[in-house]
Amino acid sequence: MSIEMQQNRSHGSATDGSTEATKSEPRSFTEQFREAFRQINLRLTLLTAFVMAVAWCALFLQPDSVLQILTGIVTVSAGLFLGYRVKQRFLLHGLILGISGFLMGLGFVWVYSLLLAAGVVPSPVSEEGLFRGSNLVGIYIGLSIIHMLPFTVLGTVMAGRAAQRNRESRDYIDQRGGRLEKPTTVRTVDDVRGQSLPQLGTYVMNLFRKKGFTFIDYRFLDKDKHLDLEMEYQGETYLLRLSVADKVRPGTTESLLQDMRRREITKGIVITSTEFTADAQKAARSRRNLVLIDGQTLFDIAEY
Repeated sequence: MSIEMQQNRSHGSATDGSTEATKSEPRSFTEQFREAFRQINLRLTLLTAFVMAVAWCALFLQPDSVLQILTGIVTVSAGLFLGYRVKQRFLLHGLILGISGFLMGLGFVWVYSLLLAAGVVPSPVSEEGLFRGSNLVGIYIGLSIIHMLPFTVLGTVMAGRAAQRNRESRDYIDQRGGRLEKPTTVRTVDDVRGQSLPQLGTYVMNLFRKKGFTFIDYRFLDKDKHLDLEMEYQGETYLLRLSVADKVRPGTTESLLQDMRRREITKGIVITSTEFTADAQKAARSRRNLVLIDGQTLFDIAEY
C-alpha cells in the first residue's frame, strides 16, 4: 500500500512538474507580436499618420526651401501628439506612425507626379533647382526616410514616457490622498504652528532624516485631518501620525495604536504643530511604544 501511494505521489509530482513546465514555456515571437499589436491604437495612429503625411507633403512640394525645413517639425510634432495619447507600446506606435506616414506620403507624391506629367499641376522647382518632375518621387523617398521614421519614433517614445511618468506620479499622489508641500521658513515656534498639514509633513520628514531616519511612505487620513509618515530608524519601522488641530485628543493616539497593531509596527509617534489635551498626554504615558511631540518640542528638536 505504501509503495503504491509513493508511486502515485511520484506520478502526481511528475504530472504537476510537466504541467508547470507547460505553463512556464515561453511564448513564441509570433504570439508576442500579436499581443503587442492588439495593444496598438491603430485608428488614432493611422489618423495621425494621414494628417502628418498631408502636412509633410504640402511643405515638401513648396518651392521655398525654408518651408521645406519645417518637415522635420511636422514629424516630431506628430510623434509627440501620438505619444501623449497612447499608454503603452510607444516604440511600436512610433514605427507604425512613421511607416504609415511614409507610405501615405509616397502615394500623395506619386499622384502629384502623375498630374505633373500630364501638365495639370505646376512643377515645384526651388530657386536652387532642387526639384524636377522626373525625380520627384525619388527625392521624396530619400528625404522622408531620413526625416520621417526616426523623428516620429523619437517623438512618440519621448512623449509616451513623459506621459507615463506623469500618470504614475498622479496615481501615486491619488493613492496617498494628496501631495506634500514645501514648508515655509521656520525661525520661531509660531512658524511651526503656522504650517499646513502638507507643509508640516515635509518639515517633519526632513527633520527626521537629519536625525538618521529613512523615509518610506506617506498617506493622508480622515479627509486631510491626519497625515501618516512611515519611517525607519536602526532597522525598526516607525509610524508617525501628524496633526495640525488646535488640540490633539486621545482619539488620535488610540487610532494610531490600532493601526500599529494592524500593520505590526511597534514604534509610534504622534506629532502636532500645536498642543495635546491633558487626556491625550495622560493616555500616552502608559504606552512605552508611543511618543507625543507637540509644536514647541518639535521646534526644540530642530534647534538642537
